[in-house]
Amino acid sequence: METLILVDDNDNPIGTATREECHRGSGRRHRAFAIFLFDNKNRILLQFRSKNKLGGNRWDASAISHVRNGETYETATDRCMKFELGISVPLEKLSGFTYTEPYDGYSENEYCAVLVGKYDGKVKPNKEEIDRIKYMTFDEIKKDVAKNPKMYTKWFIKSLPILSEYVNSLG
Repeated sequence: METLILVDDNDNPIGTATREECHRGSGRRHRAFAIFLFDNKNRILLQFRSKNKLGGNRWDASAISHVRNGETYETATDRCMKFELGISVPLEKLSGFTYTEPYDGYSENEYCAVLVGKYDGKVKPNKEEIDRIKYMTFDEIKKDVAKNPKMYTKWFIKSLPILSEYVNSLG
């Protein structure tokens, strides 16, 4: 049984709970992350989440998951990238935010850290997690999110202001 780290609004650990307990009803605030991988053309790798995933059938960050009890962000993100994309990449943690999103008796209720990395090789998307992938520039993403917001996860959209600061720093 997967145990997640409960946190306050500032990402301070306050306990643990099972994954089911964290998502049932209105949920319990737990630690999660969204990884955005940039290629050498500064395009971002996006995944289309499997319909079987909570929040599925929408575009999302390169890789996303939770930090399990006993993990650090570094070990959790490495586990996630290997599982979802078949790769391992050094990452930089930018910032984070809190959000909730209900789904038919379940809910996401997370402190979501935003991390970035560079990767220009082949990925091997895990078909249980990811239906397909694509690369888009940040400007293309902003335009498409404005036009089709329901085609993106809520946490993806909430990550955009943090990602914008990072993209602007690249020049």
